[in-house]
Amino acid sequence: MSKLTLEKELHFFEMHKAEYLKVYKNTYVVIKSNQLLGNFTTQQEAYAAGIEKYGNEPFLIKLVTDIVTPVIHVPALQMV
Repeated sequence: MSKLTLEKELHFFEMHKAEYLKVYKNTYVVIKSNQLLGNFTTQQEAYAAGIEKYGNEPFLIKLVTDIVTPVIHVPALQMV
């Protein structure tokens, strides 16, 4: 997976970060393209919701915080 795969999602997050900090601070958001799926208490809940909605397609899970966090790319598991 290219590092640019989630470029659109990261840009969307940055454009809405101030709003998300007011509403979703210290929760995880799931973003696909230019759409917010929702916010979740844990990273595991966010991942499960993303897999349920988007399957094996890339989506962004991001902790809404003032602290700068690194971006980690994790490919979805595929059952054969």
